[in-house]
Amino acid sequence: MYPKFIIMAYPDRPLAGTFIYGKVYNHCDLAKGYGKVYGGGWYEKDDTRKTMLLYGASGDYGEPCLELLCRIPRSLKGYAFYYASDPDDRPQPLDLNSVEWI
Repeated sequence: MYPKFIIMAYPDRPLAGTFIYGKVYNHCDLAKGYGKVYGGGWYEKDDTRKTMLLYGASGDYGEPCLELLCRIPRSLKGYAFYYASDPDDRPQPLDLNSVEWI
C-alpha cells in the first residue's frame, strides 16, 4: 500500500475540494461516493515536524487542482502543507487560511 491523496468535490459543493488521503494501491480506492475528483498525488506526512508534503500526480486522475482545495480533515489542523510536482523539487507552501477543517 502506498501513501496517496486525491481532491474530491461532492454534488452539494461542486467547487469545494476535499482532501482525502490514505495508504492504498490505487488513487481510485480513495474516491468514495458520488463526486468529481480533481487530481491527486502522493504524500509524506511528518508527525514530528507537523508537515504534509504533497507531490506528483495521480495515475488515475492526473495532477491535483490545488486551487480547489477547500476542506481538510480536522486531524491535520496545525500541519503545514507543501506541494512539489516532483519530490526532488523544492516544495512550495500552500495557503490554508481559507480552508475549512472538517
